[in-house]
Amino acid sequence: MSELYELVQYAGNILPRLYLLCTVGSAYIKLKEAPAKDVLKDLVEMTRGVQHPTRGLFLRTYLSEVCKDKLPDVGSEYEGKGGSAKDSIDFVLVNFTEMNKLWVRMQHQGSMREREKREAERQELKILVGKNIQRLSMLEGVDLDIYSKHVLPKLVEQVVQCKDLLAQQYLTEVIIQAFPDDYHLRTLTRLLHACSELSQGVNLKNILVSLIDRLANYAAKGEHIPAEIKVFDIFSEYTAKMVEHMSTDDILALHASLLHLTLTCYPTALENVDKIFEFVSSILTSRAEDYSKPATVKFIMKLLSIPLDTFKNTLTVLQLEHYPKLLPFLGYQNRKRIATDIAKNAIEYATFRQSDQIDKFLKLISPLVKDQDDQPAEIDQEDFEEEQNIIAALVHLFDTDDLEQLFLMYVTSRKHFGQGGPKRITYTLVPLVFRALKLALKLKEMSKVEEETGLSEQGITGIKKVFKFAHETATALARTNLADLSLRLFLQCAQAASKCGSPFEPIAYDFVTQAFLIYEEHISDSQSQLNAILLIVGTLQTLTVFGEENYDTLVTKTALHASKLLKKPDQCRAVYQCSHLFWVVAPEKEYKNGKRVLECLQKALKIADTCMESSTNVHLFVEILNQYLYYFQQKNEAVAIKYLTGLTELINTNIANADEKESAALNTHYQNTLNYIRKKKETDPRYKEVEI
Repeated sequence: MSELYELVQYAGNILPRLYLLCTVGSAYIKLKEAPAKDVLKDLVEMTRGVQHPTRGLFLRTYLSEVCKDKLPDVGSEYEGKGGSAKDSIDFVLVNFTEMNKLWVRMQHQGSMREREKREAERQELKILVGKNIQRLSMLEGVDLDIYSKHVLPKLVEQVVQCKDLLAQQYLTEVIIQAFPDDYHLRTLTRLLHACSELSQGVNLKNILVSLIDRLANYAAKGEHIPAEIKVFDIFSEYTAKMVEHMSTDDILALHASLLHLTLTCYPTALENVDKIFEFVSSILTSRAEDYSKPATVKFIMKLLSIPLDTFKNTLTVLQLEHYPKLLPFLGYQNRKRIATDIAKNAIEYATFRQSDQIDKFLKLISPLVKDQDDQPAEIDQEDFEEEQNIIAALVHLFDTDDLEQLFLMYVTSRKHFGQGGPKRITYTLVPLVFRALKLALKLKEMSKVEEETGLSEQGITGIKKVFKFAHETATALARTNLADLSLRLFLQCAQAASKCGSPFEPIAYDFVTQAFLIYEEHISDSQSQLNAILLIVGTLQTLTVFGEENYDTLVTKTALHASKLLKKPDQCRAVYQCSHLFWVVAPEKEYKNGKRVLECLQKALKIADTCMESSTNVHLFVEILNQYLYYFQQKNEAVAIKYLTGLTELINTNIANADEKESAALNTHYQNTLNYIRKKKETDPRYKEVEI
């Protein structure tokens, strides 16, 4: 083999000579007739004889391929006399250096007109150079110590010194991808320093994102990051120096990866997250570009979404002082989209316990809470309703054992909701009223101190403050076009005040009074008026707090309004319903005035008799008969048998004249009533004298 090795060196042409030399040299090593390290050193030096870029690249690639399985390495058969891993490392590094020089030199061959063609060829041939770095990473002898002291310095020195953009970009990425993650962790400062020395024009964003994502995935797999290696701090220091010549989109993409890294490696270090938002917002502010480009919007949205997806609980995001500073750089629709995501996240995961949390949160989602300067004139009503229902649902997330703090949370939220305009407050203020009433009842339960007084003065004051809040909120709704809704709220407030006991009788009275004022001033539709009267009647029956004087005033007022309804059938029904206000039977309250009940029923009968349509007045007669039966069953002495008998005779007389279309339902109703009387005649002696 030694003779053959010398013989091939006499070949006339250098290129065939060196190919033959590599072939024989490979066999020479394999047969172990000479130390591998000597042959490898000789071969790598001899191949310098070909300096033509393309031919030299392929020759050195051939040398690398025929010797790749014959390199002395830890555990290799060629280790020992044949050399050590250090010899293999030196061989690969020299080959890499020379190949890179040849590859870089390719761009200077030929005319300028063929420059693009040469660049395309270089792109195709880059893998030949990169294979050397991969070969190094596969050597068992390249441990962390050798990598950090010998391999990496040589690699980055060659990359930095070549000054070629394509070579620097590609080879740095290969170094990052080829070697293990823990090697990069231990040499992070050296690697980033090399990146900072690369030529202007190299896409540093791709290089840094690749490195950051590798380390983030490494941490995500549960691998330990040594405490002494401050990964985030190191990246922050170097990226701040390197962003000067980056585009805005590259800076945003880079910091999105950096955000993912710190949330993976240091999930509780919110100061790192806030530092990223502070830096990005300062960059966006200083550059004053048009940030409406799709790519820029995409990266800003990604930065804002990562903490939401990671923390889940929105309250953690509220601790980020600089997070909201990115929102103004988005258009209205995207700000609203982020606000909706934040609100939905809160509904799923959050519970608010401090008023300052509410203040920060509602400012953060302001596109959903109040009108924006840049919002379109036309909005989708369905989307608007969905958004406002989300905001309304947030009110039910306010929960703390500190009831004073809970009240402050309601006050704070109302301050924000009040800026939303009439369309929004119809959704957002209603749940506030109900939550305030619930708070008042809770305060009442907690404030009992003595049997004599029932409530402490402090407790009464606190409850009054809550009722005042509910009153103001319902009044704000009364100024909108939803008078029906406001009336209902005032009646709900009256019920809550009644449950709090006698100290709150004036407050309950005022709530009912407000309901009457809304009825008189804002409700003009006849059907709405009837519905309102029936609501008032039903509510007054449940209010147990009133003394006789106040109660008489309110029920008299109700009956008066009932008798003034426009339509006679409505008048009739409202008046006979008012009769129940004079006959209340409940565990908490018993009020029986048979005479007034009879007056209401007789008045309803007179009104029914004046209806011109025969089917309508017969319907009303049957309904009134049912009312008489109810009070007769309740043993109201004013409702005598003669009224039942007389009313059945009246119905029998008029039912034949009823409209055919109406007669089926009317007859069914009337016959069911008569069947009830018949059954009662069999079981209750009081009904025996009723003639049907």
